[in-house]
Amino acid sequence: MTSSSKPTRRRVVAQLSGIAALALLAVGGAFAGATGAVAADWPDSPVTIVVPFDAGGSADRMARTLAEPLGEKHGQPVVVENRPGGAGGLGATYVARQEADGNTLLLMQATPYLANAILVGGAPVSWEDFELLNAQWNDYAIVAVNEASPYQSFEDLVAAMKEPGKVSSGIIYGNGGHLQTLMMMDALKIPAENVRFVTYNGGAPLRTALAGNQVDFEILAAEGARGISDKLRVLAVVNDEQPEGTDAPLFNAVMAKLGADKQPIVGGNITGLLVPSAFVTDHPERYETLVAAYKAVVESPEYRDAAKKAGLGADWVGPEKSQAMVDDAYEALGRYSEVVKK
Repeated sequence: MTSSSKPTRRRVVAQLSGIAALALLAVGGAFAGATGAVAADWPDSPVTIVVPFDAGGSADRMARTLAEPLGEKHGQPVVVENRPGGAGGLGATYVARQEADGNTLLLMQATPYLANAILVGGAPVSWEDFELLNAQWNDYAIVAVNEASPYQSFEDLVAAMKEPGKVSSGIIYGNGGHLQTLMMMDALKIPAENVRFVTYNGGAPLRTALAGNQVDFEILAAEGARGISDKLRVLAVVNDEQPEGTDAPLFNAVMAKLGADKQPIVGGNITGLLVPSAFVTDHPERYETLVAAYKAVVESPEYRDAAKKAGLGADWVGPEKSQAMVDDAYEALGRYSEVVKK
């Protein structure tokens, strides 16, 4: 489907989102068991959340924190299934090939992982095949090294990267951190072959490698790395604004000092539940039920406490605004994805 279809899709999602909100009011927000006509006949069997990465990463943790309360809202078990490979592309393809009945959901970073699985990894799906229900977690990225690293500053790291073969970097192939790294090197006129890239299949092994000083640096999601923060030194924050509680310089500020133009920010993650687009149009009442249940879970104090303990975000943005966010990011990634293919 071409980009010209996006406004049509957004209108459909906006209309259905409004209907879902009215449905919530009509039934008083109570979706446990069969309440009201909208929720009466679905789901009538277990629902699967597919995570296209290894267990232990942030997407996996989010899926597992959502599974039990969503199951309680639906009155059916919600199970988590890990299908790693292809930087998220294998699991996304699997979901796209299942019947679009709402019984198989996808939980991953819509940007950059799903976007780059399509743009860079060649996954046999299109961006238009999926709808993001909610940008539950918008996590900025950091440029980080191990605490034992000899590189004390971003400038130190860049100087080392100019020496062929001296520096290694952990990546999930085609993800935002990988793309941000290659864009950075391109802007600084550092050949891509200067750095030895070590590929991992998920956030958990990626973080383990940096915490264990197995690679020299990574550009990775900040909140996802919170659990290993005592083992890291942050050299730059990949964000347009200085996040509260951070003191490392902003990425574009240090890039400017080194003579580079301002870089697009693509290294962070926007994570949440996604569904096949056909589900939205073919089963609008089920879609309303799912959106309302997801909203009720994420906005509950119990879930927000659980998400905080798991190091996850718990924002409710809603389908229309969430999809607009990732559509914009996808377009930016599309403009620069050729850098990865060099």
